Amino acid sequence: MVLGLHGLHHQRERTSMHGDEFPESGGRTAAAWPRSAAVIGAAGLIGSGVSERLAENSQAGDLYMIDLNENLVRAHAIDIAETQVIAGNTRTRLHPRRPEDGTAVDLVVLAASIPEVPDGDRRDFLAANLRLLGTLTPMIRSLAGDSGIVMILSNPVDILADCLAQTSGIDPARICGYSLNDTVRFRMAVAKELGADVGDVGGLMLGEHGGHQVPLFEALTVKGAPVRLDAGQQARVMEDVNGWFARWSALKPGRSTGWATPAGVSRIVQAMADGSVHPAAIWTGGLEDMPETFIALPAVLEAGRFAARPDLLPAGARDGLRAAATSVAEAARAALAAIR
Repeated sequence: MVLGLHGLHHQRERTSMHGDEFPESGGRTAAAWPRSAAVIGAAGLIGSGVSERLAENSQAGDLYMIDLNENLVRAHAIDIAETQVIAGNTRTRLHPRRPEDGTAVDLVVLAASIPEVPDGDRRDFLAANLRLLGTLTPMIRSLAGDSGIVMILSNPVDILADCLAQTSGIDPARICGYSLNDTVRFRMAVAKELGADVGDVGGLMLGEHGGHQVPLFEALTVKGAPVRLDAGQQARVMEDVNGWFARWSALKPGRSTGWATPAGVSRIVQAMADGSVHPAAIWTGGLEDMPETFIALPAVLEAGRFAARPDLLPAGARDGLRAAATSVAEAARAALAAIR
């Protein structure tokens, strides 16, 4: 199953990434990966939401919630623990702190970010988030250790993933950027255009998070059957997708996508544990005729490393993905040069 291509509404039974399982209280047995996870920026809307989802769904044995606002993190942990009891899934052990002994974790989720600029592009706050990333890199490197996976939620996720790979010494194949929301918005726009139930629409949005998105119109399905949109329909869909950030910013909500993103992160972590194909901004190294950087591709986590699945890409997507990779690589190079 490709997460996003065949729909997000079908739950899949989680299987162990490593074959072994351990029991959880509350009557469930959970997959063995990740045994431990850390959320950096856990006091914020996104970070606390991710922590709640991972804990409520018993998706980690130990969950470390890290933030400078220690009191708020402790309060979140109390609230989440009570939510676990209500949900009947109490296996995940909550720790509102870093691991005391410096132990590495299986999964590091970077949710720390400066506020988004209401009237700007996602890259408008790249420099500030890059400086923040620089201060957090030693912690990320320590938490990830020699084999941990790093998932970046801070925008622009692809450019920051590239910068982290260049400055941290972490294997780029162990880094990914969250990109599922782009696919969700694409599917919603297609459903609106066709008058279909969004739960019946399958499709992927790949490429750059923001500027050079690559919609896979050739692979669209409704109720599993291929569907073709004419040029006018495609244009309206992309107008809807490209206008999302402006529509959101016009509301001046003072918040980010605090429900959709945590829900999406939970689904992506599930796909990673299952070994299922899912959209994520991953390293393009090894892909033919593609700049080495990070863009959203069909990805699978195998043996602790992300691998792209170019066999799932329509032939017509290659040029758009190459342009996206060029854009991200150039932006990352310029951003790093500006702060050095």
